[in-house]
Amino acid sequence: MSDRLNDVNLEGITAVDKLVRENPALGKCQFKAKSSWQRGTKSQVSINAWTAGGNNMSPAPRRFTIMVDEPSELGGVDGAPNPVEVLLSALAGCVTAGIATNAQMFGVPIDAIDIDLEADVDARGFLGHDKSVRNGVTDIRYTVTIQSSAPEDKVRKCKETIDRKSPVRDTLANPVHIVSKLIYKTR
Repeated sequence: MSDRLNDVNLEGITAVDKLVRENPALGKCQFKAKSSWQRGTKSQVSINAWTAGGNNMSPAPRRFTIMVDEPSELGGVDGAPNPVEVLLSALAGCVTAGIATNAQMFGVPIDAIDIDLEADVDARGFLGHDKSVRNGVTDIRYTVTIQSSAPEDKVRKCKETIDRKSPVRDTLANPVHIVSKLIYKTR
C-alpha cells in the first residue's frame, strides 16, 4: 500500500503541470490507438506511447490491448464490450481518476468511488430507418457514489471539479473535429 493519500501519484501530475507552465507547447498532447479487425464485428485496439509537444512521454513501453465487439443482436458474438460501452468506460475511468486526484490534492480521504453510467442510442438512426434520428449517443447519465470519512461538501468539491475539467466529459459534451481517410490496398 502506498503512503500516498488515495494512492494517487500527485508527484507525477505536479511535475507535468510544472513542465507545461514553463513550456506551454508541452500541453499539446497526442494519444494514439490502432485497431485491427479480428473477423466479424470484433476488433483489437492497441494503445502505445503518448506525446506532449511532440516528445514521447512514456519512458517505459506502454502496450495495452482492448477488445471490442458487438452483442449477437447487432451482428457480433458478444465477446467484448461494444464501442458505446467502451466510450462509457472511458468516461467512467476519467471521472474516477479525476475524483481520486482531486481528493488527493484537497486532502480528502476516499474509501470507494463507484459510477453507474447509461447511454441512450436510437437504433433507427444507425440502421437507416429514420434520417431524422441521430446515429449515435443522444444522452449520457451517470451517478457517482463516493464513500469517505470527509465532510460531504469536501467530497462534492472533488466531483464538481472533475465535472468541469474532465477531458473525456468535455470531448463528449462539445463538438470535436474528426478527420477520416482511407488507405486502399489490393491483394
